[in-house]
Amino acid sequence: MKLKQYIFDYLRKKMPAREVRFPHLDQPLKLLIIYESDYLERNDAIKTIRQDLLRQQMDVTMWGYLAKKEIQTLILPQSRILGLGDYNFFGKPREEVLTDLLAEHYDLLIDLTTQPCLPLRYIAMYADADFKVGLNLGEGIHDMLISLPDFTPEQGEEAKIEASWLFSQIMRYVTTIKSND
Repeated sequence: MKLKQYIFDYLRKKMPAREVRFPHLDQPLKLLIIYESDYLERNDAIKTIRQDLLRQQMDVTMWGYLAKKEIQTLILPQSRILGLGDYNFFGKPREEVLTDLLAEHYDLLIDLTTQPCLPLRYIAMYADADFKVGLNLGEGIHDMLISLPDFTPEQGEEAKIEASWLFSQIMRYVTTIKSND
């Protein structure tokens, strides 16, 4: 595991600098939401978030991850769940995954990852997005970090954060900052 983390850190440092542009939420945006999939691949909370954003005229793409060999969910243009087979031995996404990811440009990446997850950190790092926001897990990928008081990953299940709650916090901060422009 340490080798995979070392490779990720090395590749992150090699990434070219990005031009960060804050999203204007008063116009339709192209969003990428990344999340940890539930075991049954239903992801009801994520689907509810997507429906809310679609009602706001946003173009929403969702990429999830589940540490499982066989993913049952179909690969669709607007929704995809990655599994163990989508990553190589060193933990890096396979070329076809990166090709699909880089084929689109997004105005905003919303990372709903609630605990360190190397496969999703790669997706967040490689995604072509003007602005990236997520929970402060210490990886240095996002442009805006949401910090939560009294949360440490070592606290275990009792400190588990729900994706829908994290989404509402992210949107609260993003809209507050926008309203002060």
